[in-house]
Amino acid sequence: MGALGKPLAITLAVALVAIMFSLALPTASGARDGATITPDFARPYTVTFTETGLPSGTNWSVHIAFLGCGCQGVTTTAKSNTPSISISVSNGTYKFSVLKVSGYFVNGSAHGMFNVSGADVPPIAVQFLPVISYEVEFVETGLPNATAWTVAVTGNGTGQLKSIESQTETTVEATMAFMLPNGTYHYIVSPVAGSFFVGHAARGTFSVAGVIPGPIGVTFLTPPTFDVTFAETGLALGSNWSVRVVEPGLFPIHATSSSTSTSLTFALPTGAWFYAVADVLGFDVVGHSVGTFNVTNFSQTINVTFVAVEPGAFYPVAFEESGLAGGTHWAVTVIATHTFGHSRTAEQSTNGTTIFFLLQNGTYRFVVHGPIPYTLVSGGSGTFSISGSAPGVQVVTFVAKPTYSVTFTESGLPAATNWTVLVRSEFAGSSLWPIHEVLRGNTTTLTFSLPNGLYCFTIYSVHGYYISSGFPAGPFSVSGASPPGISVGFSPRA
Repeated sequence: MGALGKPLAITLAVALVAIMFSLALPTASGARDGATITPDFARPYTVTFTETGLPSGTNWSVHIAFLGCGCQGVTTTAKSNTPSISISVSNGTYKFSVLKVSGYFVNGSAHGMFNVSGADVPPIAVQFLPVISYEVEFVETGLPNATAWTVAVTGNGTGQLKSIESQTETTVEATMAFMLPNGTYHYIVSPVAGSFFVGHAARGTFSVAGVIPGPIGVTFLTPPTFDVTFAETGLALGSNWSVRVVEPGLFPIHATSSSTSTSLTFALPTGAWFYAVADVLGFDVVGHSVGTFNVTNFSQTINVTFVAVEPGAFYPVAFEESGLAGGTHWAVTVIATHTFGHSRTAEQSTNGTTIFFLLQNGTYRFVVHGPIPYTLVSGGSGTFSISGSAPGVQVVTFVAKPTYSVTFTESGLPAATNWTVLVRSEFAGSSLWPIHEVLRGNTTTLTFSLPNGLYCFTIYSVHGYYISSGFPAGPFSVSGASPPGISVGFSPRA
């Protein structure tokens, strides 16, 4: 299969950096202001967390975070050695996490959300249970003395149990042990250089149900090995190349080695083996890139010859869009799948109407990325092939999504005082350019035009005032019509 050529247009990474640096503060009239602004609001209400199950005097903690856009730092962590924790909060939506306590776990979810709307929040109950663990042993046979081996265990628990049930151990002894609570577990034994698993000893499942389960055996075989060297000619100096070898019999081995030198070597036991040489950008393998070989009691060398792809074997592939407003960014990702399931990917973006790639012969798939306010109605993804000539132009059609007015209204500020609202899309989907709009004005209302979607907002403070009523930040959605207006009240600082 062919490989991807060098992009002609600006790379996606550069485009994204440019977008990040362009996000200043547009005013309601379209001007920009680079001033730093931070949220500031009253916290007249209380949320209380109550725990059961911990011994008297045990410290425990709760972390809450304000779910508003741009509210960096609006988080609180409270700690107590009593059964309750109370935290002052303002109107808005929050998420919370109950932090771990050694030897205990939260029964149920240790995470959640709550909403504050003009009153204290009803108490949130948290139940701790002690972690009761049982010893689970893994016993290996077949490794040379003092050889390190590793087992990773993962349970099916959720919340705080998940981390307790996920453990990894390494030892040079023949036996290792895990302390695990009741549950169903998966385990994976890591490969050991020079040794091979017998059968399917590398992975499996087991259960802990109130008693210590029997030991789990892991059988290795450590036979003598012999060097099999793959030697290449024809590649440019320093080119990276790879070979995979597979032995489907007694040892289910799938080994891959890469090198930037002219040779790479596997240490393999006797048997019948398959090999495959991976594609290298700009080169073809002379003859077959896959084959077989036998390992007996001797070392051996397998020669691989590469030849450079003839000049002029790259072809232009064009993607042309219609429907976007002038200057709107869009992007295309092209993927070519190669040997071993690896892929080569090229990405390009532009604020023009056409994107070009230079590609070799082969079959490719592509994905088009557009901004949130537009819908891809055709040409958004697909495949194409190149065989000695450039393919036809890939036509991409966008249609602007309908937009709806979202109005924010303030009260309490003196006439002609500037105030600021930030709106950001909560989920970008496949878009590389989420909505991020800031309006600043000196009227009592600020209005955004937004397509359907889920958004979050932040209303920023004004010097000498704090937000005393309404929601200083939180989520809202647009679904086929303008949502109810969002109001906020300011009060002067004492």
